[in-house]
Amino acid sequence: MNRPGWFTDDMDSGWQRVKAAFGNDWEQTKRDFGSNNARELNQDVDDTLKQAVSGSDGAENHEQAFRFGYAANRHYKAQYPTWNNDLETQLRKDYGNDYDRDRSFIRHAYEYRWPSSGSSTESRDESRGRM
Repeated sequence: MNRPGWFTDDMDSGWQRVKAAFGNDWEQTKRDFGSNNARELNQDVDDTLKQAVSGSDGAENHEQAFRFGYAANRHYKAQYPTWNNDLETQLRKDYGNDYDRDRSFIRHAYEYRWPSSGSSTESRDESRGRM
């Protein structure tokens, strides 16, 4: 991952605060085949199976992509409130050679409903569909 000029230490710090919660969501995805409480994270079945069976595709192996998606949301959300082709073109330039490999992880983090900064009492949007 390239570190674009807009990527600040503040964004890295923010990522550190939210990655534990994000990791919990990822763990719930791995349990899609055994938990009635597993959340729908809009991943393909192939992704879910790979994560559930091997454990080698855990959140920790994609942290840089998640961190980048989080930071990109903080930087670009006013200009690109929703994922679109223009945003993707920009992120591809910003991220570097591994963009295609990490695209789904970047997009997931970008579209994730993070609590507003500064308020620990707010919760993220839980209105996503359930399995």
